[in-house]
Amino acid sequence: MFGLSIGSFINVIIYRLPRSLSIIYPSSTCPSCGARIKFYDNIPILSYVILVGKCRECGSRISPLYPIVEFLTGVLLYLLFLKYFYYSYFLLHINEFNIGYFRDYIWGQLNYFFTFAFFIIIIISIAFIDLFHRIIPDILNILLIVSGFVANIFLLHKPIMFSLYGFIIPGLFFYFIAFFYETVKKKEGLGGGDIKLIAGIGSYLGLIGAIFTIFVGSIFALVGFMLFFVFQKLTNAKTVSYDFKIPFGPFLSLAAVYYIFYGHSLIKIYINFIKLY
Repeated sequence: MFGLSIGSFINVIIYRLPRSLSIIYPSSTCPSCGARIKFYDNIPILSYVILVGKCRECGSRISPLYPIVEFLTGVLLYLLFLKYFYYSYFLLHINEFNIGYFRDYIWGQLNYFFTFAFFIIIIISIAFIDLFHRIIPDILNILLIVSGFVANIFLLHKPIMFSLYGFIIPGLFFYFIAFFYETVKKKEGLGGGDIKLIAGIGSYLGLIGAIFTIFVGSIFALVGFMLFFVFQKLTNAKTVSYDFKIPFGPFLSLAAVYYIFYGHSLIKIYINFIKLY
């Protein structure tokens, strides 16, 4: 329920931030008629189902993006809870001798949960804004970078170099790629928003996490490009274009979230595979 409610607020960010509107005031309104949405019509997912995806006042269709974002946020935060607390609550045997250890362990896990929950909230906002508007607002990238340093230093107690390496090296790598592409092709390849995004992801996940994100995000982007091309060809073969652009932000965001849940396991499998040969 916490995740669904946060997802509802993320919808506000996705809609208002690209339009330079306040995310705090006024309260939620219908995009079509401007009518204020009552609190009982603003319950995540449930209100959309009850209203059959329409505004109560004017009957205009409400985008299914709203319940999708709410559901996605709820699921990801629930999975994050399972990642950091399932073992704690169901598998540890607690007694009077290890209660102190358990308390410290829970606080440590709580810090990890809040760190990556905040990361997921920002990254979902970035992904959907970039997907539909082809921009990544600087305020979100700056928030991502700053919170990455703060969380790693003060909550996870990691050395500042962990975030610093993750911030500088991938950011410079993307910058030089963008510079080289623009110099050779005379047009933009990677936008400034993508450069700041990978720097922000690196400030949270460190250098290894950022490298993983770049590699896996590129694979996701290639698959997305091919699927879009096939879809374009199937729908209208006469207008197939090899020069269409797809935003990179959503694929980097997807890869970064994938790293949080499975990155360390996949890296261990890769290292063990390398050792065999």
